[in-house]
Amino acid sequence: MIKINNNIKFYTFIDIMSTYSDDNISISIKEINNHMNNRIGTTIDRRTMYSYIKDMKALGLEVSSYNEETGGYSFINHKLEDYEIRILVDAILSSKFITKKKTIELIDKLIKLNSIYLSNDLNRKVFVDDRSKSINEEIFINIDKLNTAIRNKKQVSFNYYDYNYNKVLTPRLNSDNELKTYTVTPITMILKNENYYLVLADKKHNDLSNYRVDRMKNIEILDEESRCLSEINDCKKGFNAATYSKKSFKMFPGDEHIVEIQFKKSLLNFMIDEFGCDIDIVENEDKTYNGKFIAKVGQGLVRWILQLGKDAIVISPENLKQEIKNELLEISKLY
Repeated sequence: MIKINNNIKFYTFIDIMSTYSDDNISISIKEINNHMNNRIGTTIDRRTMYSYIKDMKALGLEVSSYNEETGGYSFINHKLEDYEIRILVDAILSSKFITKKKTIELIDKLIKLNSIYLSNDLNRKVFVDDRSKSINEEIFINIDKLNTAIRNKKQVSFNYYDYNYNKVLTPRLNSDNELKTYTVTPITMILKNENYYLVLADKKHNDLSNYRVDRMKNIEILDEESRCLSEINDCKKGFNAATYSKKSFKMFPGDEHIVEIQFKKSLLNFMIDEFGCDIDIVENEDKTYNGKFIAKVGQGLVRWILQLGKDAIVISPENLKQEIKNELLEISKLY
């Protein structure tokens, strides 16, 4: 008979406790030994079991005292609470940039972090439907490569794809009708509007641009060093991803302005939900409100404002008002 190393026994014991018990369910000594025998072909006596539990507690792993009623022990020190795993599962389900195949893989890994009972419960409740999902299976490889390039301050090259009417990703072509290759300095990645965006600077311009990571393919990390951030607008005083994200509506680029909007009371909750502490609001005598915030004026902001309809009007800047007028004029031509 092969002698099993005590370290293997101890690890197997912890894994059995973690898998088959939790705050509400205990596992008996007999059940523990059944699992030990099935996994590594051996059992442990009560004295060894008491010693293992003592060692687990010394490591900061919380195990209940022996429960006379159930005749067993409970491992109550799981890394994540049930509701925390549920939140993470829902976040994965709602993320458009994660493909359906990867969604199933990630959820399967998550629900195995806690006891088998939670896994069974979530497996019954989680339904991966046919909501909008990326079809680019390179997404996680892309994220890893871009993280490496950003960390090592290297430039990257990639091809960018758009969907055609058949919902197939097709590559962007250059003026010679050949596959277009972008060579850029990656700054950071931002998760916004349920998609990952790469914030980058190219070789020709000093303004930042945003590209969907799930639309990128054939990413290569180059030997060339990244551009100096002091050369790039939005980075000269250091780059703050949170601030940049808040200013970039729908991740469209544009020039930064102080924007003032007058809006009705019915939009008050909406505006606070959107901006939080980043909007200054004053109440007017007619029970409307004026809100001021910093934003990049561009197509993203224009279309965001248009969704507010007749309940809001732009006070300033003038160029934003003009862009809205132009957009409305073009829309009116369609009808």
